Amino acid sequence: MNDQTAISDLLRPKIFDTMGIEVLRAEKGESELVMPFLEPYTQPYGILHGGAIFTLADSASAVAVLTVARKGRKFVTAAMSISYIAPVAEGEIVCRAKVLREGRIIPVESEVWNSDVLVAKATATYTVMD
Repeated sequence: MNDQTAISDLLRPKIFDTMGIEVLRAEKGESELVMPFLEPYTQPYGILHGGAIFTLADSASAVAVLTVARKGRKFVTAAMSISYIAPVAEGEIVCRAKVLREGRIIPVESEVWNSDVLVAKATATYTVMD
């Protein structure tokens, strides 16, 4: 499954456009999304706000889930935690997410990178709705 199949215009969240998020890759249980460093999403010290990084990680995780969810099934983030490792002050950030197990409850791990620097690691749990 490629990114056009995984994220059709119908399923593409509006926040992707707002934050400049693009899907680079979406395959069986995995995804890779990229987001530019944008000044409006910085905190007072001039580094990217943690909420922007969290949003990218949640988005990448959701796209990975979308690649394994049965067509037409809806799902939501049930829980997510993130550990911030390094600040981002420029460039692009890339998040790679991987589904750990398929089912009604879907755990996902992701990593956020800025060039060759690990920025954050996240774990998320998604629930498939009936």
